[in-house]
Amino acid sequence: MPNTLVHFAAQGAASHGLWRRLDPRWIYLGCLLPDLPWILRRVVVGVGLPVDTFDLRLYTMAQASLAGTLLLCAALAMLTAAARLVFPVLGVNALLHLLLDATEVKWGNGVHLAAPLSWRMTSFALVVGESPVYLALTILGALLVAWEIVRRPRVRIGLDRRPARLGAASALVAGYFLAPLLFLGAVEASDSYSVKTLREVKARGGRAVSLDRTAFLATPAGGFVQLWTGERVRAVGAVPAHDATVSLHGTFLAPDVLRVDRLAEHRRSRDWASYLALVLLALVWARPLLDARPRPDERTG
Repeated sequence: MPNTLVHFAAQGAASHGLWRRLDPRWIYLGCLLPDLPWILRRVVVGVGLPVDTFDLRLYTMAQASLAGTLLLCAALAMLTAAARLVFPVLGVNALLHLLLDATEVKWGNGVHLAAPLSWRMTSFALVVGESPVYLALTILGALLVAWEIVRRPRVRIGLDRRPARLGAASALVAGYFLAPLLFLGAVEASDSYSVKTLREVKARGGRAVSLDRTAFLATPAGGFVQLWTGERVRAVGAVPAHDATVSLHGTFLAPDVLRVDRLAEHRRSRDWASYLALVLLALVWARPLLDARPRPDERTG
């Protein structure tokens, strides 16, 4: 999906157009929320928690759906003094995020807009990830949020810590984390991200698979594709002669042999932009603390 700075640029501009006077912290937080399950998944995998790889992917997809994200939007809105404003801001940005994600060409990938009624992925596949369009939006996103950090905002929306609000928010957060468990089977049946195909190892032969931005390893023994499960399968067909990050459409000839039918090589890493976006978002939220500090003339009386 497009890096987070792309979302900041497109959604930040759209949000400022829709709401002229608005606390920017909630705009840019809304830009991030659909990616939160994927960030948490990276943490779980990184620390090595004993979780089934396939179930974790299914859970993440269910939680990152529009319906799942709206639960989190409602929970966060309940904690604010302007819940009726903050919820639509977060919700609209969650929808815009997923629609923007769907514009990128990502093989075997998409977003779940109609869940839980349908777990069919939506993908418009309009722009390739290395497009100058995304590069320009990345730069604009960084500049836009930097401007938000520097300027003095006209509106601040505070928090509401009343017990009733805290109780409602807690219930919604519980739903956000527990509801995906009810839909793991439905997500798997849709074969989103080829989970069903990859999980049924003995039935792989003859089945098609699509993989996005996965590792290809060129070895003296031949080429291998590393699946997102960590498994390596032998790749045959038109493959690179060097290690690479690739997207591909292929067909399993055997459980551990994949014929590459179509392949695209990626030469640009996008993680740095999303890491920078997280730093900028933290600074946007930290800005009120700087505004609250007394000025030198106030300290000296």
